[in-house]
Amino acid sequence: MDQIWNSILDFSSKFVIPDWGALIALIPIAILALVVLFVAWLLWRLTLLGPKRRGKGRVRPVPPPGVHPPTPSLAPIFGAVGAFLVLFGLVFGPVILALGIGALILTLLYWGAESMRDYDHAAGATTLPAVIPPEPPPGVHMPGPSFRPIVAAVAVAVLFYGLVFGGWLLAMGLIMLLVSLVGWLRDARAEYALAERADTIGHLESLPAPRVPTGTFALFGALFVLGIILNSGIIPSGAASGATGGSPAPGGSAAPGASAAAGGSAAPAGSPAPGGSAAASAPAADVTVTAEGIAFDTAKLSSKAGQPFSIAFVNKDAGIPHDIEVADAGGAIVWEGDTITGVASTVYTVPPLTAGTYKFQCKWHPNMVGELTAK
Repeated sequence: MDQIWNSILDFSSKFVIPDWGALIALIPIAILALVVLFVAWLLWRLTLLGPKRRGKGRVRPVPPPGVHPPTPSLAPIFGAVGAFLVLFGLVFGPVILALGIGALILTLLYWGAESMRDYDHAAGATTLPAVIPPEPPPGVHMPGPSFRPIVAAVAVAVLFYGLVFGGWLLAMGLIMLLVSLVGWLRDARAEYALAERADTIGHLESLPAPRVPTGTFALFGALFVLGIILNSGIIPSGAASGATGGSPAPGGSAAPGASAAAGGSAAPAGSPAPGGSAAASAPAADVTVTAEGIAFDTAKLSSKAGQPFSIAFVNKDAGIPHDIEVADAGGAIVWEGDTITGVASTVYTVPPLTAGTYKFQCKWHPNMVGELTAK
């Protein structure tokens, strides 16, 4: 009984002598709860606005005779989710990438099945006109043809290339996608203007048939070629010099076995190799890795477990950033070196690793991976 009574006293004391610090900490949560309740109340009120339904259910619209409208579909939403997972997986690993590819495949199969059902329905219809009229019947508004999906698909394709090869190609893909979305927004604005005009003239007009966007495709081609040229280093960029201030560090290259600086690099990011010629030869180190053509020159490295070791890293891709980071079997980063922009070289000092198999990779380019064995 004493224990029960004490627990009752302890519980009641929280109301008599409250913990003001805990109550103040709950204020943001209380405000968030009030906002959620207000939004829920607002949505509930919005559902009560407008005209009431006639009868017991929604009146289903019936298209005019001879008109076969497309049925609603969730396939575009599923496709957008799959594309999001693919883009997410390119950054965060193969598991999410595989889920995205699987989602896209299932979406295409689902979309194809819907199309076949729609085709079978149209093929068996007897009310369709023998000759398709050049314009929709009065009172029927059909969306006009558009090149915007094709233009946007080209921009997204270049964006995918940029996610792999990085640098200027990624920037060009973003510019192309922005141009595509702005054009699509202009079409939507013109469609809305026709909808407003329908209030005056009594029927909704369609947009005129679009012309082939030769100018846009020419611009995309020029941006794509420019991105490839800038990535290849034919036109030197401002970051191509590599070293800070454009001059070599004193003494040429870092000495072997030098202690690691902040970020795991023994030399400043992008310092030139000995002899004054950037990345002419690799500095002395335990192992050497060269990045050229957006790829490592080796897929396997080895080191002694429990001992630090040095990596001579040579970046021969002019104007393109590369680095080396080490991840464990679970994908967690255990060490990361500084980024250097080619053409340049540096010496990394990697701290001791426990025995096992690791993955070394470039954080800027997911295709640049290899296996590091500590034994």
